[in-house]
Amino acid sequence: MANGSSPSIFYKEVDDAIARNPPDVGDLVVLKQLCEAVEADDKPAVARLTRDLVKLAGQEDPLHAISYELFHALMARILLRGWFEEFDLLINWPQTRFGSKNKRIANNWGGIITIAKDQPQSVELLTGSNREKEWQRALNGLDGAMRHFAKVDLPPAARMGAPPEGPSFDERVLPEQLLETIEQFYRVLQMLFQQLLELALAKLERDNNDVVGLRKLQDLQLSLWKLLTTKDIPKDFKAGKALDDLKTQNDRRTIILNKTIRVTEFRYGRGRAKLHRFLDAFPPHNARSVIFNSLDRDDKDQPDVRGERIGSIQVSRDRQLAYFLVTYGHTWDPNERPTPAHLFRRALIKGRHGGRLRLVENDELITFLYSFFAETLAEFTRQATTAAEKSKAPVNAWRETVDTASVYFGQVTTHSRLNLTEGPPNYLTHAFPRNLIGRLLHDCGVHAVRSAYVLLSVLNRINGSHAELAGGIHARWVRLPLHVGMLIQTGNFGVVVQHNEYSSVTDNDELKTTMTAWKQPPHETDPPDPNDAMLKFQEDLTANGFSSDLDMPISSVPILEIGEPVTTHTIWNSYQKKVVPSQLFTGLVGASNAPQYQFDIRYLRLSELEREWYNRDVLRFWNKECLDIWNHWANVLTSTKISDTEYEKQKQPYIKALNEALDRIEESYEAQIRPKKDELSKAIRGEPKLLVPGVRIVSASRLETVLPAVEKVAEHLNDISQPNFRLNPDFVPPFARKEEVLLEVP
Repeated sequence: MANGSSPSIFYKEVDDAIARNPPDVGDLVVLKQLCEAVEADDKPAVARLTRDLVKLAGQEDPLHAISYELFHALMARILLRGWFEEFDLLINWPQTRFGSKNKRIANNWGGIITIAKDQPQSVELLTGSNREKEWQRALNGLDGAMRHFAKVDLPPAARMGAPPEGPSFDERVLPEQLLETIEQFYRVLQMLFQQLLELALAKLERDNNDVVGLRKLQDLQLSLWKLLTTKDIPKDFKAGKALDDLKTQNDRRTIILNKTIRVTEFRYGRGRAKLHRFLDAFPPHNARSVIFNSLDRDDKDQPDVRGERIGSIQVSRDRQLAYFLVTYGHTWDPNERPTPAHLFRRALIKGRHGGRLRLVENDELITFLYSFFAETLAEFTRQATTAAEKSKAPVNAWRETVDTASVYFGQVTTHSRLNLTEGPPNYLTHAFPRNLIGRLLHDCGVHAVRSAYVLLSVLNRINGSHAELAGGIHARWVRLPLHVGMLIQTGNFGVVVQHNEYSSVTDNDELKTTMTAWKQPPHETDPPDPNDAMLKFQEDLTANGFSSDLDMPISSVPILEIGEPVTTHTIWNSYQKKVVPSQLFTGLVGASNAPQYQFDIRYLRLSELEREWYNRDVLRFWNKECLDIWNHWANVLTSTKISDTEYEKQKQPYIKALNEALDRIEESYEAQIRPKKDELSKAIRGEPKLLVPGVRIVSASRLETVLPAVEKVAEHLNDISQPNFRLNPDFVPPFARKEEVLLEVP
């Protein structure tokens, strides 16, 4: 608030000025009346008084003597009410002779955002009194900023000079301030979304049929999507100013959706300690925190903390809502009838959890996963029509359970991309900070510890309740360059490989097939002892699940000793004693005067290169090329009105187009990524002094390349290519499903 103004009246400064300056206060009276009309929510009066005010000389006293902060507070209140005509008049009204028009308007936007960031309650944001109303107010703020951004002149492309010249400050200042304003109002909307989500989940936890809160969030999310997304241009739309304006608005919306914004709160350390901390994205920010640092030894002062695109955040929020709806047994579309899967989940929650399900603490997740396994096993056994199907029911139920755990971690956590503290606090009892999408910040170590505790606990419950159904259990930490994962071997369920939030099951039959291929010569000599050879194979399988086609140093150690219980203490103690002090590389990687300095970082940089390739090429392949091909042929391929002969004829060009897209993405990988992996694989084998004794190198060529998007398309092609195979009328391939749209890896 400006100049001693009272929290109960934002325009007290105007009252004070009127009292000091009689009788020449006519201009100030107009300003006071406008402020009063805004506070009274009197739209007609605001419309009239705003027009009266902007006729006055704002750059001359007594109006010029009023602080900028007062005018910013007035503008903010008008903007958040959605009174855009009056707002436009006021924000363009000159209150000073100094600076260009762009700079003056940019300063006004900056002042509005300062209020929204530092004093949101003063403009009825984030007060907690009426969150849906506050959502609309923040949406008005975003809408107003977007309206201005749609009209502002963007800086021209950089001009070549000597040296090259970029756009001037005056050209940049207003567009940049508008984009910052858009980001800040979007951040407020995400904070409100999180508050509403937590309230909705609290109701669901008490009654799994109470989805009113989630449905309301779907409506609010839809209103935000409508504001942000590009608008379809009708085919009969005539050329002219209206068409040009719509194209410009669409271009600007695309810029906004592609804008990368900060999604994590953090504080860089100072002084000798250099303790950087991630903070919670939601106030109070210090309520949750964790120390982080960069894996790059030369990146000490301010490690890069990545943001995410607004468009990706939007999709992430959609998926979050979908996840919770499905988890509690409800469809995404409220008008759709629940499927057997939805009904199964409702019955599980009612029967096993009394209709009250909470999934926040690790032990709550364990209880749910065990009950999910037990009910899924019963259902698979009931549905089995042959002895073979019945015998596979346990491992299939376990696979579904592990997939359910992966989906859970994929929705409630996010990868920090920076190394979190390896010391206390215990990962299993610590409250980790959240990002702007409400997901807990984890790194590979946190994921490994949590997955080990959760999955091993579930397996112990299975064996305890179903007569050793899973068989013997042996779990190991697996060290790879700058990464830790986990593998669990069970006697009857096969192997679980875990990396970050994702875990997958390879059953014993699949293991035999994969190991047969792994044993095919030529390859290095394997241990003569069958158990040692099996461990080597399982380690290679784990490495391949992290990064295929790359030779890497690897080591593994048992998580628990035989007979040692699974507790938060034993798992954490094992991680602290066996993983934290372990090393793959010798001290040469840390010696700045050695040629091998930072050799381990080459794996990180290669991972970054593959991330960029994935975000550029794989996303285009999956989200654009394959989707466009399907959309072109979907009506024919799902038709029931054409003969089998005609159907076979029509599907051939579809198969051809998909195969060509598949070839392009595979060729892209072979041209851009594979050579870099081959280069690093050769380099690690040429540096025998780099590895700690006992650490071996994985021969990646023994297992096939893993590209999930390619595998899914190949499987689809394999199905549809079968003679006389027809798709069902309601069939949708994975790349055309909204829930499987690939997002950028930030």
